[in-house]
Amino acid sequence: MRLQAYEQLVGELAVEIRGYLINRGADREIAADVVQDVFVKLLEMQLILPPDKLRPYMYRVAWSTYLDGYRRRQRYAEIVQNHLRPMLETVGNLPIETGLALALTRLSPREITLLLLRYEEALSIAEVATRLGVRPATVKMRLHRVHRKLEKVMRSDED
Repeated sequence: MRLQAYEQLVGELAVEIRGYLINRGADREIAADVVQDVFVKLLEMQLILPPDKLRPYMYRVAWSTYLDGYRRRQRYAEIVQNHLRPMLETVGNLPIETGLALALTRLSPREITLLLLRYEEALSIAEVATRLGVRPATVKMRLHRVHRKLEKVMRSDED
């Protein structure tokens, strides 16, 4: 199979897989991100799969990538619901335990707002960016930094 025909097949499969994920309940934005991740994994393999093995591989990778992201978002939502929201509602009336609750007290109001918009209100990156008046890339970087900060604080408290 010629390279141009192979590229066309991969492009058609990308559209097909995006539709598949949307039909299975994924948001359009998330489906597009998953398809992009599938392409990255396909390129990282550094080999060309035969056309009869390409479709099953791409579907399998797409579905497992979507499920991993879904589980991660659920964990973040659970953490926000169980730790961040009660902390904001009690406003210090109860003693703070160690671990995540203590780490959350070290976040700035801007960082807490970012977490609430993303995980409590379940807004997409683009929606959070619009709400905050910044670019989506800025929101992604800030979220990444907050996650790293929480992890660092929690690891240092364990020691």
